[in-house]
Amino acid sequence: MASSPCRHRPLGGRAHRLCRRPCPRHRGPPRLRGLPRYQHSKALEGGYGRMTQPLTPRAMDFLMELSINNERPWFQEHREEFETLLHRPFKELAGETCSIMAKDFPGCGFGLHVSRIYRDARRLFGRGPYHDHLWFSLQREDCRNTGPMLWFEFGLSGTSHGLGYWDRSAEQAAAFRKKIDSDPKRFEELLLAVPDRDKSRLWGDEYKRPKGHYNDILDPWYNRKQASIGYDDYFGEDLFTDRLPQLLSDSFSGLVPLYHYMMEAAELELKE
Repeated sequence: MASSPCRHRPLGGRAHRLCRRPCPRHRGPPRLRGLPRYQHSKALEGGYGRMTQPLTPRAMDFLMELSINNERPWFQEHREEFETLLHRPFKELAGETCSIMAKDFPGCGFGLHVSRIYRDARRLFGRGPYHDHLWFSLQREDCRNTGPMLWFEFGLSGTSHGLGYWDRSAEQAAAFRKKIDSDPKRFEELLLAVPDRDKSRLWGDEYKRPKGHYNDILDPWYNRKQASIGYDDYFGEDLFTDRLPQLLSDSFSGLVPLYHYMMEAAELELKE
């Protein structure tokens, strides 16, 4: 499935034409730090149960209207629409997806983080107070700043989901390269086994000076400061059905071997 055209400016401008935020299609997973911008929940502890109402195209319409009327009075007047069309279905999607992944991969110890629609008031920089997207991530709680995570984003620009880091440090990148150096063939086999590899793409800034060379499969990973793999606009019409949690979990499952590899590179043990 071909990705829809990106409606963001390229990284030279680094800004979305509507909300002036960095482009997720070029930067990859959400790179937000700090709990004030998250809602945290264990999916199995209430609040985020099974999806009772799937997302609909009207959720996209709401985000478009919000991007045009990005101010508190308008949002307060349309809060019920936000809850009904976007917030509640998205939380249920996140909860059910996390429940499926926790059942299928209990050793991963996934915790759930669901974003808020509100921007950090300290960092508006002339923008409106609301995002034009929501996202959630699955990541082990005790290694939030050091380990990888799975993410899904739904927004005005479309959807993306995949596997990556919050913001990989130079030390983490060096440890990842060391892991590849120890057995390049193993990592290459993992990459070749990624489901729908032809539909996936790699995010992340490259080093100005390459760190090394193996082959066309390994080099794009080896020579990136940030390296995350994922898919854009992957689900087609199924995006707006109650099948989405299972389909998203199935896609995440295909990335779990790479998740384990990233955990090993960071010297983080999986829980039994």
